Amino acid sequence: MTELHSGHKVKSLRSDRGGEFMSNEFLAYCSEAGIQRQLTVAYSPQQNGVVKRKNRTVIEMAKSMLHEKSLPYEFWAEAVHTAVYLLNRCPSKSLEKMTPFEAYTGRKPGIAHLKVFRCLCHVLIHSVLRHKLEENSHKCIFVGYGLCEKGYRLYDPKTRKIILYRDVYFDEEVSWKWENPSNADVRMPMPDGNQGTAETEQRVLDEQSQFLDTQMLMEEEIAPQGEEMLDETQRLDHTPHKEVATQLQNTSLWNVLP
Repeated sequence: MTELHSGHKVKSLRSDRGGEFMSNEFLAYCSEAGIQRQLTVAYSPQQNGVVKRKNRTVIEMAKSMLHEKSLPYEFWAEAVHTAVYLLNRCPSKSLEKMTPFEAYTGRKPGIAHLKVFRCLCHVLIHSVLRHKLEENSHKCIFVGYGLCEKGYRLYDPKTRKIILYRDVYFDEEVSWKWENPSNADVRMPMPDGNQGTAETEQRVLDEQSQFLDTQMLMEEEIAPQGEEMLDETQRLDHTPHKEVATQLQNTSLWNVLP
């Protein structure tokens, strides 16, 4: 594939003496294709230093992504794939500030589609796959980019499978909470001093309001009954209770109701 896309023939291949490079099938393939083998001496990894260093860069980057996002270790392959995908689109000093993608394809890579690794996303459920009253989307976790397809690699917590979708809405401020798979952990900034003071004042007001409500309830329980209650009411609202009672007796119920 490399020869077909680049137009250059592979002339030599340098590797260590790992079993995957020393199998009879691989040796026969290199012999038929005319590829010269360059093998390192045993216990001399420095002879293949470029590859070793790049492998360590990829592994360290993938490990940082897993630990920073609190991803389980079974996603190591997705983290490595995403790390390589991003490194191929970053400028390299050895290529004179050119990206490996541009050096290989001859065109600059697009970066508008890049998203935060392990962010929460909402996958659109097409109308042919749902009823009218069902949800339009379901939650997934972004874990990488499609290699040969124009889509995103997503992890579905319900089915526990990796899916490939294009119609996705990303919420990059929210990350998945693995302790409780049904919820998302929203990372909010810590409140400043003014916010803390406002919350304290609001709590004091709530406590005062609760105390006043309790006091009013106690007053209602010990309120006077009968004539004493009417006298107390008359004293408060300055309305003669005898005149009010006479007026109520002379008023028909049907005149009161609308």
